[in-house]
Amino acid sequence: AVVSTQSGHYGRGKNEGCPSLEKSLDKTLHPKQKNMLRTVKPMDLSQNEKFDLGNDTLTKLWNICPDNMAACQDSNRNFIPETYKFFEDAIEQLEPDSGVEKEYYLTNDTSFVWKSLRLLAKQSTPYFQHIQNTKNLTLTDNLQNIIISIGKEHKKEKSTDCDSALIPLL
Repeated sequence: AVVSTQSGHYGRGKNEGCPSLEKSLDKTLHPKQKNMLRTVKPMDLSQNEKFDLGNDTLTKLWNICPDNMAACQDSNRNFIPETYKFFEDAIEQLEPDSGVEKEYYLTNDTSFVWKSLRLLAKQSTPYFQHIQNTKNLTLTDNLQNIIISIGKEHKKEKSTDCDSALIPLL
C-alpha cells in the first residue's frame, strides 16, 4: 500500500512537469521581510581603505594594519623562542655537578617534553633522526641526550666566537 501511494505521488509529479523543489525567495518572504534583506558588497582588499565590519572590536582589529598579510609575516609576530634559550634551565639541570636530583628534572614534566618536541620539530628536525637511531631509549632519555648535545653545541659556538673576537686584537 505504501509503494502504491509513493508511485502515485511520483506519477502526479511527473504529469505536472516536475515542479522545482526550491522555493523562490520572493514567494516565501513576507513583504516586510523583503525590505530587511540587504545586499552585502564584497570587500575589495586591494585598496587601502577602512572597512566597517559591523562590530567595533572587529573593525578596529581589521583596520590596525593596511596590509594584513604583511602584519602576519612581521618579525615581531615570531613568538617561538630560540632553542638554546628554551633549554637553558634544562641544560643546567642535566650537568653532573648541578646537584639536581633526577626526579626534579624538567624532562620529567610531560608539558615540558611536549613543548620541547614541538620546538625541535619546528626549528631543528635533525634531532628527530637522533631519536630514531636510539629506539631502545625512552622519550625522556632521548630528550635529555638532545638537550645535552644542544648545550655542547652552544659551548662550542660560544668558544669559537670568543676565539674569533680575540684574533683581531693580536
